[in-house]
Amino acid sequence: MANQYPVEIDGKTGEIEDLPPPRGGRYRCKLDTMADVRREMAKVYREARSEVIDPATASKLVWCLQAVGKVIEGSDLEKRIEALEAKQ
Repeated sequence: MANQYPVEIDGKTGEIEDLPPPRGGRYRCKLDTMADVRREMAKVYREARSEVIDPATASKLVWCLQAVGKVIEGSDLEKRIEALEAKQ
């Protein structure tokens, strides 16, 4: 599978980790579900722990991801309420 961003191989585990895109490049990730948001938050956390990104930047990104998660939650609740009202 081709990767458009550089990767790094962890010396201890041998796992391949994606490096963040170069500054100014557009970063795309799927954020359609809470699972997607959780996955991206975990990635940001690992990058901060590995000192790939600055912890202050990570904090800002996680705050944004939390906001996206709240919107997804609200949207899901709205759909459920509409479905219940349609049944009545």
